[in-house]
Amino acid sequence: MLYAKVNANGEIIDVATSQSEEYKLLVAPNEPTVASILEKKFATSDTSTQEILASSDSDMMRILEDLIDLLTEKRLIQFTELPIAAQKKLLSRKWVRGVHNHHDDSLMVDNINEGGDDILI
Repeated sequence: MLYAKVNANGEIIDVATSQSEEYKLLVAPNEPTVASILEKKFATSDTSTQEILASSDSDMMRILEDLIDLLTEKRLIQFTELPIAAQKKLLSRKWVRGVHNHHDDSLMVDNINEGGDDILI
């Protein structure tokens, strides 16, 4: 989400990724003024758009995992409808997160990696 800072005339003069006292207005990145400001920021920044995308990949993966969990809990999809490779990847990541958070989900690594050369993560 992007939040805009506006001047006294209500014109967007800057954008930020978090809401604050100055940046109150929620805006879309494809709005022309916002897009122009973002383009200028990227042009003057040492950070490339590729670096920004790469840094958000892990967050995006977690969102997708949570979405799949939610859809399966609500029985809108069945976990077994996902491709086997996706099931293995999701189960292994869930197990690793459980171990990392000291909440072992009792998934066995041997069963996850059975019959394939898939890596755990």
